[in-house]
Amino acid sequence: MKRTAALLLIALLPLASAATSVHIEWDIGQPIDAERRYIEHFPSSTVTCPDCMATTDDDIVVQWWRYSDQTGSTWPDDDANLRAGNMGVELNESRSILNGNNSEQRQHLIDVEGTLSIRSDLEEQYYLFADLTVAPLVNLRNDVIMQFLFVDENSEDNHGRELSYLVRDLSSEVGFYRTAGNVSNVNVTVSYEHLFAAGVDLSEERYGWKVLIVVMGAEADSVNPPGAIAVYETSVPTSSENVGLLDYLPPLAFLAVALVIIFTVVRSSFNQEHGLPEIRARWKDGNDPAIVIEVDAKRRDVAIQGCEAAEPWSMRGGVKRSTIDSGSSLNFDVRFKKWHHEPLVLRLKMEVDTLGGWTQNIRLPLRNKSERSVEDEHD
Repeated sequence: MKRTAALLLIALLPLASAATSVHIEWDIGQPIDAERRYIEHFPSSTVTCPDCMATTDDDIVVQWWRYSDQTGSTWPDDDANLRAGNMGVELNESRSILNGNNSEQRQHLIDVEGTLSIRSDLEEQYYLFADLTVAPLVNLRNDVIMQFLFVDENSEDNHGRELSYLVRDLSSEVGFYRTAGNVSNVNVTVSYEHLFAAGVDLSEERYGWKVLIVVMGAEADSVNPPGAIAVYETSVPTSSENVGLLDYLPPLAFLAVALVIIFTVVRSSFNQEHGLPEIRARWKDGNDPAIVIEVDAKRRDVAIQGCEAAEPWSMRGGVKRSTIDSGSSLNFDVRFKKWHHEPLVLRLKMEVDTLGGWTQNIRLPLRNKSERSVEDEHD
């Protein structure tokens, strides 16, 4: 009997492997011409953007929403606050970022080819899979990063607010070569749990979802902040292919195990989405090189373990170890020995209650020269 059961289990294995279904697959197409601008808007809490730059139909435009905690909106704002913090956009400030680093000119420095697909492992749990090849055209700096943006063309929140081209989710990938001519095969999965938390439901066939691939970086010898060195824009197709019954009916034994695993993943992802702290950073006023970091502990206690600056920046002193209770926040200064001509990259190390260790990379663009003294510029 045991032997029969074992043989039956082995016979069912091929059926279990068929549980992953590919519903739609499409090519990412050609890159957006470098003459076309990539513009990121940061509207105010009233959904207006009085200080944003004017755009044309030829521009690639996205909007970041940052005020769900303040307004009770169902729109996600975690990625928007992270992007705003990296670019030095203050809360309640309406502003536009041009080509990733406010540069008037955009270059295409890296080729990305391949396909995107909508898949599911279980019915109604749909996710995005990218099968790509990445080939730099020039040597790139180590801070290059590939962003995947899920954009909602016409979005309305629970209070009736409306935004066009709203970024609902941002995922990043750094696992590819930086040297010219070296080709990388890159597979990226944006999970169902991650998309669900951002309000993206790919199980519904609907118009209006866009996926943007934006590579942020610079040439190896550049001292400028990273900008958009490649932009690809695709629309998610709405016609699904026919799927066989076996795609959705793995054997019950494997289904039970899969449900346990997915429940664990969902719960872990939910805890992370709602437990990680919100971090903001800005340059401190004055001639001395110093920044102010604010850590909002949200729903879990956070222990600050320390931080370190990436070369050529060097800290003056350290950061005091401290614990931030859930629901509270802490501001502290980080000082540096002197100004440099490269953007600041700082790694803040923390311990989040029940979630473990976490390191947040903080990147700040250089302050304007007019905001610093002549002496500091020549240190």
